[in-house]
Amino acid sequence: MTETTERTLPQLLPWHEEVAAQLRKAWTANRLSHALLVQGVEGLGQQVFAAWLACAVLCDKSTGSTLRCCGECASCALFAAGSHPDLLWVAPEEDKQQISIDQVRAASERLTKTSYRQGYKVAIVDPAHLMTPSAANSVLKTLEEPSPRTLLVLITSQPSMLLPTVRSRCQKVTISRPSREQAIAWLREKSGRAVDAALLEFAGGAPLLALAYADGRFDALNEHMQKSLGALLAGQADVTQVAAEWEKDGLIERLTWLDLWLTSLARAALAGNADLITFPGRSAHLPSPSRPLNISGVYSMVDRARALKSQLARTALQRELAVESWLIALLDVIGPEPAKQRA
Repeated sequence: MTETTERTLPQLLPWHEEVAAQLRKAWTANRLSHALLVQGVEGLGQQVFAAWLACAVLCDKSTGSTLRCCGECASCALFAAGSHPDLLWVAPEEDKQQISIDQVRAASERLTKTSYRQGYKVAIVDPAHLMTPSAANSVLKTLEEPSPRTLLVLITSQPSMLLPTVRSRCQKVTISRPSREQAIAWLREKSGRAVDAALLEFAGGAPLLALAYADGRFDALNEHMQKSLGALLAGQADVTQVAAEWEKDGLIERLTWLDLWLTSLARAALAGNADLITFPGRSAHLPSPSRPLNISGVYSMVDRARALKSQLARTALQRELAVESWLIALLDVIGPEPAKQRA
């Protein structure tokens, strides 16, 4: 095996092993589906898993009794070089937000042609939920009338956005979150440092997403968010100022932080914890509310944060105004008690 091949061939992540074993069993029994829907939350390495599977299916040494990416054959060398003629990876084109019908048709047509290496042909669509409606309808024909020795892999973190008819015609392969212990151990190995459990919680239990923030980005975000909220609650910053600051940099990340922070706030209040305003697992930096906490109001802000995050991902919003509105509602729930009410 060449040094280049060793570096560039995909390797299964520890939490992939269970689903990989299931597919190996199906391969050995000659029952591997022609279409797989690889699903799971962002940050679990669905793309890595799909790449390994494609490499293994195309590998010259994957016989009827074994499914592996050997790293030694000509097929693996082509895969490592990114030039395997029987593999097509379909993603949104540059400056595009969706996968077009022309892209899907080209992939479907390629799957009907003869294999260059007399083996399997593989097409990967990533992320599948970004196919246009016409593209999704077009892929149905491939799902309903598959060519021999072909594999179509759809990758998604949002399976509910796919057509039910597309989902029903694919074998579902769900990549699950690893245990906290497994994730922390993997993160420690990859980052070379101790990993705060709060970082993994911020990443929703997804190790690859957590790894992206393990270089200090999470600590900086956490510190800045608590500073911003502290100034807002103390009357040292106004809603317009904070909204403008948040909108310019990492708004989606900030909404994720707020989601987890508010959920932690509500849970801590229910448990009778006095140190309410903090990120999970961290010491309190902000004062506790000056009035009894409205738990249902806090959870309504969680819902609004999630809705805003979803809207930002799908539609064009006046972002700063949307954040201002959210912050005004937040102050109504946890801000200082109005002077009239105190009197």
